[in-house]
Amino acid sequence: RVDIAEVDDNLLLYVDLPGVKAEDVDVRFENRELQIRGKVTAAATEPHFLLYEYGVGDYYRAFSVTDDIDAEKIRADLNDGVLTVHLPKAEALKQRRITVNA
Repeated sequence: RVDIAEVDDNLLLYVDLPGVKAEDVDVRFENRELQIRGKVTAAATEPHFLLYEYGVGDYYRAFSVTDDIDAEKIRADLNDGVLTVHLPKAEALKQRRITVNA
C-alpha cells in the first residue's frame, strides 16, 4: 500500500513494506519512472497458522514522475517497515514570496 502526500516543497510516498530489510529494498529512478522493489524472505521455521493474511514475497510498484521533480535530490528512508520516498519539487515550481517595494 502507498500513501502520497504533498508537504511543503516535496511529494512524499509512504510505502508499506512489512518484513523487508533495508538491504532488500531497491529504489530506482529512470526515464521519469520511479520503481520500488522489496523482497521478503521466509522464516526458517514457520508456525502452523490458523489465519494467514500476510504472504511472503516480492513487492513492486512503479510511478510516472513529471519533470516537476528534482530527480537529483530524490531520497528514501526505511523505518519500521515503512519506506518514505522524498520527491523534492524543482526550484522553478517552489512557491516564493515577492517583495513589494514602496
